[in-house]
Amino acid sequence: MTALTLPRVTQRRWLFWLAAFTLAGCTTTQYQSSGSRPSGQTVTTGTARPATQAKPRQVDLQPLAKRAAASIVKRSAGLGLAVKPTLYVDMLRNGTGRQQDTAKITATLHKELARSGRFKLIPLEKNAAYQQSLDYQQSEGAMNPSTAVQLGRQTGADLILYGTVSRVQKSNTYQLTTHLMELKSGELLFSDKQSLRK
Repeated sequence: MTALTLPRVTQRRWLFWLAAFTLAGCTTTQYQSSGSRPSGQTVTTGTARPATQAKPRQVDLQPLAKRAAASIVKRSAGLGLAVKPTLYVDMLRNGTGRQQDTAKITATLHKELARSGRFKLIPLEKNAAYQQSLDYQQSEGAMNPSTAVQLGRQTGADLILYGTVSRVQKSNTYQLTTHLMELKSGELLFSDKQSLRK
């Protein structure tokens, strides 16, 4: 029986490709200093798998909306407004950098403000139609006064409440910053900031 012999160059190429394919399925892990391994030791661990990122969970911010509503009612009482002004609650903006259900937070804020009896509120169902017909010019929490006056004429509201939900990463704190504006004049009556640590 004769053995199949290949030229030396072909054998080396074949061994090179075999080694390349074998190593392609392995990953290397660099360990920093841990108790049992010396610092900088490289360990090969089987085949590579794509890393899966866990989706960040949504945080329940309804308590934050309730706290903001209580503060808004208290602060608006000292402004000398009409007995029961009509309030338009704009959809809150999401500035958290994560997926967050701002519609739910807005609904809680709207419900708490209605429950207070301090304002006559425009129903949330109508807000979507108003938002589609107006081009809000918001930047850094400010609304263009001429846009606000236009909104007041269109909705019949005396006031607008708008704001942003944001997140401070270092302390894992969520903030709800709201602004109350008079729609007839476009004057910003006050801004309010509430925080909740999660």
